[in-house]
Amino acid sequence: MPKKYIKIGSLLKPVGTFGEIKVEIDDQFLDDLVSSDHFFMRINGSFVPYFIESFRETNFILIKIEEIDNPESASAFSLKNIFLEEAAVASKEWHKQQSMEDLKGFTLYDEKKLIGIITGVEIFPQQLIAWVSYKGKNMPVPLADSLIEKIDFDMQKVIMKLPEGLLDI
Repeated sequence: MPKKYIKIGSLLKPVGTFGEIKVEIDDQFLDDLVSSDHFFMRINGSFVPYFIESFRETNFILIKIEEIDNPESASAFSLKNIFLEEAAVASKEWHKQQSMEDLKGFTLYDEKKLIGIITGVEIFPQQLIAWVSYKGKNMPVPLADSLIEKIDFDMQKVIMKLPEGLLDI
């Protein structure tokens, strides 16, 4: 089975004279990067590993890549996306989002009442929203932990306890 890679951030620009590079990392992946000795970049369609010599935080995050010792060499990495292997990502929030995104095509129930088919899942800053085909309309349903009673991946069913009136909009 091919390995999956997750974009965790971007290399921005060289800083200083030793080849350090300013990095922008999605907060949920920061611990994963710090605990790793390498990351990947996509080059000509392949994921190539780059080993981390040092990592430090000032007003921003700086990373030093092995064998990159000057700003000229480091500038070749400017504005490149960086990735980790999916197996190296411990972020519970990311894994939760991934499993929720897989709900497209699942059947949604309000306790035992059939509501409809999930036509898509959107990630918003505060929450995940499932779009559900209900009475000829595409209705938003928040995928909040407090509302979800069960997700059955085998039967492709989501059972929720929806607030009264949510679908009457």
